[in-house]
Amino acid sequence: MITIVVSVYNTGKYLPRFMHSLSRQTCKDHEVIIVDDGSTDSSSEICDSYADTCKVIHQDNQGLSGARNTGLKHATGDFIIFPDPDDWLEESYLETLLKNSDGNDLSICSYFDEMDGRQRKWDVSATRTVLTQKQAMKQAMLPSSFQGYAWNKLYRMDIIRQHNLQFDTSLGMAQDLHFAICYLMHCKQILYDPIPLYHYNHDSGGVTASYTPLTKRKLSCLLTYRKIIELTNDTMPQIADIARCSLCNTALQYIYIYFRTHMHDPQVLDLLQKTYIENEEIFLSSETYARQDKMFSNIVKQSPYLYASLTRFKKIILNRFDPKIKRQWKKQGETS
Repeated sequence: MITIVVSVYNTGKYLPRFMHSLSRQTCKDHEVIIVDDGSTDSSSEICDSYADTCKVIHQDNQGLSGARNTGLKHATGDFIIFPDPDDWLEESYLETLLKNSDGNDLSICSYFDEMDGRQRKWDVSATRTVLTQKQAMKQAMLPSSFQGYAWNKLYRMDIIRQHNLQFDTSLGMAQDLHFAICYLMHCKQILYDPIPLYHYNHDSGGVTASYTPLTKRKLSCLLTYRKIIELTNDTMPQIADIARCSLCNTALQYIYIYFRTHMHDPQVLDLLQKTYIENEEIFLSSETYARQDKMFSNIVKQSPYLYASLTRFKKIILNRFDPKIKRQWKKQGETS
C-alpha cells in the first residue's frame, strides 16, 4: 500500500483539482493523509470535506517539513510519496511508480513543468534508466534533471523507518532535496522513468517568480547545500563537490536576484559573495555547468554589482539573438 501525504497550507483554491486527479488514480491500494498546517484561508474546511475518504490532521503551522513529518508519523503504507496540493497528477502516477519500485530502492518519474500556460517536459533520457546511488545523487542536484523534489519519488517506508529519516525543519528551501540525499545514502539501485506523470504548477508568474526577493526562507537553500556537503564530504567527496558547485551556482543566482529586486542588505550580499569565493575553484573547474553559466562569475570577487549587470546583459543578448536558445525554448514550450 502507498501512503500519500498531502501538506496543505492556504492552497484551498487548488485542492479540489488535486483531489480530483487523486480520485482518478488507477492504483487504488493507497491511503491519503491530509495535513492542514495551520491554514488561514478556506483550506481547513475543504480538507474536512474529504474526511470520509482521507485521514485529515489539523495542526499549528510547522512549515512544510513539519507537516510532512506528521504524515510520516501516521503512515501505515509500505511506500510513501508527498505530492503538493497546488499540482495535479496523471491517472497512472501511483501505478507506474509502484510498478517501477519492484527490485529498486527508489522509483522516480519525470514531470510536466506548467508555466504561463505552457507545458515543458523534463527528461533525462528517452528510456527507463537504472541508476546507481552516486548517479542518482548527482542527478538530484542538477537543475536539468529530476531534481530533489519529494513529489516525483516513491520512497520505501522500511528504509525510512530503519534509518529514522525525517525532513529537516531547520530548512525552509530545498528540504526535499536534503531528504532525498539522506535517503539515497541507504540505496543501491534507483529507477528513473522519463514518462511525465506529475504536473508541477507555476501559478505565481512563471519565469518572473525566479526574481522574487531573497527572503530568509529562500536563503536557507544555501544551508541545504552546506548540510549535504557535510553529509557526504568524508565518504562521497565527488558528491560533496557537486553540492559545492550547486551551492556556488545558487549564490551566483541570488546575487543576480539581489540586484534585480533592488535589495539593500550588506550582510546578505557579503554572505553570497563569500559563498562564491569559497567554492569558486571547484565551480570553475567542474564540467557540471556549461561555460556560459560561469561567464563573468570571477567578477563577483571585485564587484557583485558589475557581475549582476553583465549577467542581465548576457541574458538579454542570448534570448534575443541566439537561435539555438530560441529553438530550445520553443521545443520546451510545446505541449507534449
